[in-house]
Amino acid sequence: MQATSLKEIYASINSEAKTIFVVPLIRFNVKKSDYLYLLYKDLIEDPEFDIKSISVFNHFKIVVGLLLNKREAILHYHWLEFQDLRSLAGMPWKILCIYLFHKLGGNIVWTLHNEFPHDRRFLKLHTFLHKKMAQWADILHVHCETAVGIMSSRLNTSTQKFRLIPHPDFPAFPIKKNKAIQHLNETYNCALEERSPILLMFGNISGYKQLERVADIVIEEKLDCTLMIVGPVKKGNQNLFEELSEKAEAHKNIILIAKFIPEEHLPWFYSAADLCVFYYREILSSGGYHMAKSYGKKVMAPDKGCLSEENNRPNVDLFSNENELKDLLSSFLRSFENGR
Repeated sequence: MQATSLKEIYASINSEAKTIFVVPLIRFNVKKSDYLYLLYKDLIEDPEFDIKSISVFNHFKIVVGLLLNKREAILHYHWLEFQDLRSLAGMPWKILCIYLFHKLGGNIVWTLHNEFPHDRRFLKLHTFLHKKMAQWADILHVHCETAVGIMSSRLNTSTQKFRLIPHPDFPAFPIKKNKAIQHLNETYNCALEERSPILLMFGNISGYKQLERVADIVIEEKLDCTLMIVGPVKKGNQNLFEELSEKAEAHKNIILIAKFIPEEHLPWFYSAADLCVFYYREILSSGGYHMAKSYGKKVMAPDKGCLSEENNRPNVDLFSNENELKDLLSSFLRSFENGR
């Protein structure tokens, strides 16, 4: 089942295709932290391939491009979902373009990132569209074997359609903890102290990550640490942002930085952190987890999705429920105190 590269996957369905349409856009301005850029990096640098990054508004280009390339093109799609009525309104156009690409003989690879949309809205419609997409796709790409069992059942699709390529690694640029804390205090007014253990939850602020529950654990258990919640607020999560803001205002050991973080500042946060915590309600693959591991951080995460395969890795503790997370956090903080 495991493929060695995207190049191998593409060759298996159309050895003549050298034009690859990628949806959504690859963020070439953040090459060190953009998942899509890192996934396609080898092909972008390979003169044999022409990687064309397509925006939501330019889906017609995949159909035109297929015809211009004499049907020797592949569409590689990511994140086929919508969160609100505005994005729903654009779905018929996108689905029409994908369908025409398929009917005109184009080959499709679909990467499965989530079991279902994290906000759980419009689930029945998403299920219908995802099953259609699974039918049209030649290959379903996942990042772990666990995802095959989960998604083959959910999409009612044969496991023979799946190919596994691991999540791309993120480059890491660690610095000394004291320097990282100095940068964060000066730039983000964090008031961090080097002797205090720092817990980091980094990434888009979204409900499925249960950020507020980790904050509650720190507050209710009176844990002697600083919890940093860092990242931009995802659309539709304003109430969560307000709840986290109230907690941060009331408790000085809860730090909320609800904004996009420039790529050059990422090493500050990960180098300052002693522990990266994840409390996903549901998950398949996690870019946040892979970023934390690239910096050699100790990780606590739920025993779900692809994360369930990480249990035997160094510095990774998985938990099955909130009580286990509380116990792990308490144990970590005791070890930190004893190690000082």
